[in-house]
Amino acid sequence: MTTTRISKYSLLAGLTGAALLSLSALTFASDEVTPISIPILDNAQVFADFTDDTPAVLNYFTSSSEDQIISFYNQNFGESIAQEKKRDRLTLTYKKEKQTIRVVISQQNNKRQVDIIVEQAQE
Repeated sequence: MTTTRISKYSLLAGLTGAALLSLSALTFASDEVTPISIPILDNAQVFADFTDDTPAVLNYFTSSSEDQIISFYNQNFGESIAQEKKRDRLTLTYKKEKQTIRVVISQQNNKRQVDIIVEQAQE
């Protein structure tokens, strides 16, 4: 008899533990963050996408020209607040809402690599 009771209590404890784990998983799922939306050119070949939270990073290759890339991001983010050319990389900096956005454009063989970094703006 004692063995039967221990088995029943063990089963009850196991089910209670499973129910608690399920509730824990539901709580965790409801805490998910909405990914950061970063616009990209139509012909973008994305090779890295870390946009779940800030700082967000998105990297892609494109056959578009540097001028086309600059124009695209100026249309999406407004005029850049800073531009810097260093080691054949052009960095454009934008401020939008409460975010600082850096777009880095560099030549890679016959294409351009575009790296976009979105961070919360420093207050």
